Amino acid sequence: MTRRIIIGILPVIVGGLIYLTYRADTLIMFSWFNKIGLSEIVDLLRSNQYLQNLTIPDWIKFSLPDALWLFSFTYITLMIWENKINRQSVFWIFLAPIIGIFSEIGQLVGIIPGTFDTIDLILLIIAAILPFKFIKQLKIIKINNV
Repeated sequence: MTRRIIIGILPVIVGGLIYLTYRADTLIMFSWFNKIGLSEIVDLLRSNQYLQNLTIPDWIKFSLPDALWLFSFTYITLMIWENKINRQSVFWIFLAPIIGIFSEIGQLVGIIPGTFDTIDLILLIIAAILPFKFIKQLKIIKINNV
């Protein structure tokens, strides 16, 4: 059980650290951190010279965090529903993948504000599939009367 919890939570932590360390401080979350008194901790992370001198590809900075969060949401939702896909669970289990993938497609066709990115879409699709692969590999997924 501990391993499953780590698999579900670690991607969110990694994605959050990428955002905190490498994304523009004009994002609204930075004003939230300031309001709750966490700006000094965030500034320590952002001013770390070792981290700032690393050459990080743009896809890691800009695309990977969303995919990591989508993976975590889907994986944890599968855990909450005890890996059972049925009429009651299907909406919740597929909520994040549908929102993530279709919001990127919505950017492509211009109905959702933002910039479409093929790498974002690819990583979101991978992140939507991987939780099911993890669960299937553990042979614990159950599909009932969807």
